[in-house]
Formats: sequence, C-alpha cells, structure tokens
Amino acid sequence: MRTDPRTKRRRRHTHRPPALVNRATLAILRSRHWHRMLDGQLCELSYRAADGRTISLPVLYAATGDRYVVLVGDSSDKRWWRHFRRPGPVEVHRGGRSRSGVGRILPVEDPAFQAAAETYARRHNVRVGPDDQVLTVDLSPEER
Repeated sequence: MRTDPRTKRRRRHTHRPPALVNRATLAILRSRHWHRMLDGQLCELSYRAADGRTISLPVLYAATGDRYVVLVGDSSDKRWWRHFRRPGPVEVHRGGRSRSGVGRILPVEDPAFQAAAETYARRHNVRVGPDDQVLTVDLSPEER
C-alpha cells in the first residue's frame, strides 16, 4: 500500500499554524491600533528570498538591547531560517515601526549562542531543544 505524499506532508507539519492564522496575525501586527495586543511577544520578520519574493512571518521574539532573539523551534520542519545561515538583511516590524537589521543563525559553538538562547528561554519560559535554531537580529545603527 502506498502512502499519499501530500498526506504524509500534512501530518508532519500539524503543529504549524495554518497560513490563514499567520495572515491574520500579520494583519493585527500591521494595524494601527490592534498591534498593541501582540507587540509584547510577536513581531513581523520580513526578508527577501533568493528568488526575489518578500517573505513575511510572525515570530515570537525576545529583545535584549539592540538585538532581537528568535527561536526556531523544530527547525528541521521549517525552511525559512536557512536564509540566515549567512548574515542577511531583515526588517522587523513592531510597535507600528519597521526597523532594518541583520539576521543570522547562531551556530551552537558561537560564544553568543548560549546567552541568546537563555534570553529567549527566560522571556518565554521554554527550553531550547536539540532541533532548535537561534536567530539573532542586530538592528542597524540608524534604527536604534
């Protein structure tokens, strides 16, 4: 008996929010008044993919000084974070403002990894697992 690959794919990502939920969350984050409901924990992350498309997604973040920390949980099930294996430009929309920055995935051996992971873990009361990636976004000097 053969398994339909689409069914297998759907089951594999059942923990991810549907695209409709992401679109609704982004609409709230972009709204003039309603963004305050989510700004304390969520922000919009936007970047230009290799094919030229602009990708925007809502992410949980922890802020520390001029840096945002984003945990990519179950990273093997996601692809977007791979764009930041090398540092790359990113926009963070939060509090009704957009800020430019540079995003990068911190390898576990990077001295900054542990501090960033702890910042996120304290903020959201979670543990960083073995399949999680840590993305940092350092804001541009003129945006601070």
